[in-house]
Amino acid sequence: MHPVLFYLGPWPVYTYGFFVSLGVGLALVFLQRAAGREGMSRAEVLDLVLFFTFFSFLGARLFFVIQFLGFYWTHPLDVFRVWEGGIVFYGGVIAGLVFLWFYSRRKKWPYLKVTDFLAPYVFLAHAFGRIGCFFTGCCYGREAGVPWAVRYPFLSYPVHPTQLYESAANFVLFFFLLRRHRSKKFDGETTLAYLILYGAERFVLENFRGDNPLLWGFTLPQWVSLSFVVLASLTYLLYFRNRHAEKGN
Repeated sequence: MHPVLFYLGPWPVYTYGFFVSLGVGLALVFLQRAAGREGMSRAEVLDLVLFFTFFSFLGARLFFVIQFLGFYWTHPLDVFRVWEGGIVFYGGVIAGLVFLWFYSRRKKWPYLKVTDFLAPYVFLAHAFGRIGCFFTGCCYGREAGVPWAVRYPFLSYPVHPTQLYESAANFVLFFFLLRRHRSKKFDGETTLAYLILYGAERFVLENFRGDNPLLWGFTLPQWVSLSFVVLASLTYLLYFRNRHAEKGN
């Protein structure tokens, strides 16, 4: 574990926060470069990313606190110790989508165009965030005997570096989805592709996680992943594909 990256005088720079900030910062740079193609100004993209990041992180933390409410009920101040990790990514996805709906209405922007615009870069920011998880020790894997297994001081056995597995997968999916977005056929296609791809990725990688208990044969994130994949696939097949076909006729 390496929770503190370095010190600026007496102040620690936490590894988790550093990598999350790095991922969001890089995503912002690329999004601002693409702002003109989406009919937005760089200032509008800056506001969008900052608000989206804040509400997504708030939702992700809230879902984590709810998941371990018994502990936080007796340790309320620990709710704010976000530099130690402790977020539920799907909580961030849901909160982010809800925020974007309200924000798009206020700005009179097409909701699905906005979600399509951001979707590939969520993979990018998430990839860096998982590197922070690796150094913090959260989201660790199950016991493993592979040569690249890692050890954490709070475990008596080596585990899969699942954080790095997910980080690598997210980098790959970022480039794939970015390319697909540039040739999308209808608004919402990139968003649905994101939900399907990440849902499938997370469902598979949960098999290597060691920190999530089983619920009726799967972990809770696996159930959520399965729901995302099924709902997004059905939405594409039953609505968007038919709508696109009707426009082409």
